[in-house]
Amino acid sequence: MKKQTRIYDLFLVLFLLQIILTIMIWWSQGLVLPLVVFPGVSFYFLLYLRYLLHYNRNQSPSEPLFVLRRIGLGTSLNPRNPLGYKISLLLVMGVLICLFCLNLFTLLSL
Repeated sequence: MKKQTRIYDLFLVLFLLQIILTIMIWWSQGLVLPLVVFPGVSFYFLLYLRYLLHYNRNQSPSEPLFVLRRIGLGTSLNPRNPLGYKISLLLVMGVLICLFCLNLFTLLSL
């Protein structure tokens, strides 16, 4: 559980840095859109990352990789499958890092 807490704390720090960078962009360029979009989407994925990290204890290789969605149509990755958990975790962390880099590049393009 310690490893999951460190992962979550790392991305929480990145989220706070992203908010600081967004405020700096807003002061320097007067852009309002990054002030709302980048940290807002990052907050959603940060909550989803916390949700995913709780599935580490309840995994079984006998679970299917794809399951029917509870809400909406289609299928989704099953985080109770070890491979589905790893893929989901990598996707969420990749999105969070990309959003942070977009915010950083926006600040550097002044």
